[in-house]
Amino acid sequence: MWLSYNTIVYNVTEVILFTQETCGACATQREKNDGLEDKYPNVEFKEVDIQTDLETAEEYGVRKTPTTLVYANGEQTAEFIGIVDRNDLESAIERATQQSSGFVQRLVDVVRK
Repeated sequence: MWLSYNTIVYNVTEVILFTQETCGACATQREKNDGLEDKYPNVEFKEVDIQTDLETAEEYGVRKTPTTLVYANGEQTAEFIGIVDRNDLESAIERATQQSSGFVQRLVDVVRK
């Protein structure tokens, strides 16, 4: 069995923060998120400014900032609208990471058969 590009791409935990330049709450959320990339090196963190990338915001259905979305293997596992407490975000990241890890193990089991 061969692994496709999509299998590898979707085997990921991802956190997307939707912001806008004039949003004070967005600056607060950035401060709360500070250091998460170092704590979770296997998680992809992205920030999307909805004023400059309205198409992406529409694609994800985001209308308010800050909005934080958490994904595991391409599926949304958590959504936070407004400022999210760091502990709540970390819990969501850890759940998504576990879900992603479970997917990897199932994939490895299939490949080994």
